[in-house]
Amino acid sequence: MTATVPSNRAQRWTTIANGQRIRELRRQCGLAQAELAGLAGVSLDTVARLERQYRTACRTRTLARIAAALGESPATIAAVILEDPVTRSDTKS
Repeated sequence: MTATVPSNRAQRWTTIANGQRIRELRRQCGLAQAELAGLAGVSLDTVARLERQYRTACRTRTLARIAAALGESPATIAAVILEDPVTRSDTKS
């Protein structure tokens, strides 16, 4: 069995979701996970998986559907990825 490496094309269609933020917004809307899944047109397993992790890979289409169901923009629930200060190259002299 060989491992498959995601192609660049597949990587273009994925983003990182902020699961904690999705949970917060869902609760503010008074929705159960199953209700959010139904409104967004995704599976209950998908909503549960996304909420379990602080940062998790997610299709951009799924992120957009969940955001729309919550009345938010996708940027609201996308995780912010900051530069790693250890590996960042500084230009200071």
